[in-house]
Amino acid sequence: MSLPFNVQHMQGRYGVDDPMADDPGLFHLSRTERLWAFGGCFVVGLALSIIGSALVFTGSVAAFAVCYSLGNTISLLGTCFLVGFKKHFKMALAPVRLTAFLVYIVFLALTFVSAFAFDIAALCIVFAILQYCALFWYSASYIPYGRKIIKSTCGTFAKAI
Repeated sequence: MSLPFNVQHMQGRYGVDDPMADDPGLFHLSRTERLWAFGGCFVVGLALSIIGSALVFTGSVAAFAVCYSLGNTISLLGTCFLVGFKKHFKMALAPVRLTAFLVYIVFLALTFVSAFAFDIAALCIVFAILQYCALFWYSASYIPYGRKIIKSTCGTFAKAI
């Protein structure tokens, strides 16, 4: 009989296959230190994204692009502390995530191009929103049935309209 969620027969401390146990990571951090590093990156990334969003109302398109994109990237890199940087990069290049990862990188670059080369605020905001959507779609691939839930929810909303 197969058990859900990769439950092992008391293999790890919690009896669950622990993705943090496979790779000691770049800094050889303990489990608790990795969780703190992930949380710290998430909080810093979120704060930078909020600051960037506020900066768009001041008219500073370049500052918005830098803060918002840097915030998203730091939040994404924070997840590397959970499974290890090498494993996370391999997982990002897996066929199920590769397109979403590349779309995120493209919209990240287009956000900077629209801010620095063209200095068009509306275009920069559109690319930043698309960057967030690509990051959200990429992140959903790590949640079991995450993309399927998003698709069905969007389909339900579309039918309601």
